[in-house]
Amino acid sequence: MKFTAAFFPSLFLAMSCQGQTVFQYDLSQPDLVHQLPPILNEVSGLTNIDNNHVALIQDELGIVFLYDFSEGKIVSQHQFESTGDFEGLAYADNKMYILRSDGRLTEWNNFPDQAKSVKHYDLNLPTSNNEGLCYDPKHNRVLIAAKSKPDHGYEKSRRLIYAFDLLTRKLLNKPLYSLNVDRLAEKAHSLGIEQSNLTEKGKQKPFNFRPSSLAIHPLTGDLYIISAVDFLMVVMNPSGKIIHMEPLEPERFPQAEGLTFLPDGTMIITSEAAGKVPTLQVFKMKMQGDH
Repeated sequence: MKFTAAFFPSLFLAMSCQGQTVFQYDLSQPDLVHQLPPILNEVSGLTNIDNNHVALIQDELGIVFLYDFSEGKIVSQHQFESTGDFEGLAYADNKMYILRSDGRLTEWNNFPDQAKSVKHYDLNLPTSNNEGLCYDPKHNRVLIAAKSKPDHGYEKSRRLIYAFDLLTRKLLNKPLYSLNVDRLAEKAHSLGIEQSNLTEKGKQKPFNFRPSSLAIHPLTGDLYIISAVDFLMVVMNPSGKIIHMEPLEPERFPQAEGLTFLPDGTMIITSEAAGKVPTLQVFKMKMQGDH
């Protein structure tokens, strides 16, 4: 699903919350761009390690790749499994968390030591396709975003975000957030963000938000969510209120499935090749008037 409008600077800071800018990035002007190697054509998960390195995963190999984005190269590879549909990464306290699409969460202690330190948790989520994973340091948990509609227990128009407590090693009983696709469609329309994708018969496709990655902003605590197939980024405050929507230009982000932040607020986005080339793009925070 593709959106038109808002691919120009005037909308990058279009929404404010209590007088303060809530989106301080110009996604049309990355500060750094790297073409990833072919082994990461299907890069699907991303997490920050330090100020120069991130960890990446692609959805068919049980390998975590450490990548130096200051130099633009893979520096090491660490295998924990053979194959699978791996979609998300989160790094916290020397542990790497890896999400499989069916909801299995892997905890790799003392990463990147040998995989004998790996434990698996089958979370039995009410959604069959789950892609987003991020660390929530304030509450010592990881958040999991469901890409698909719920299989049971919830309205089909909902997109759920779950929380897994890292102290108790248990999933919260209820989803932490429940996004209403119809309300998101109304919000997008009110901001002038309109769909332009049509079916083969020329009919308008329905709005269908499908989260593929998420990350918590280290300075604001806001939750950033990307829906790759919709070319859309949504920003939500900790109470669950949508405070910003940002279209992703399809040529620059053909399939954005990785999102993370550095401690200073620098945003990093990875995109699958999707018929082009896989990329890693770095965006520093902009002060109002910088762009």
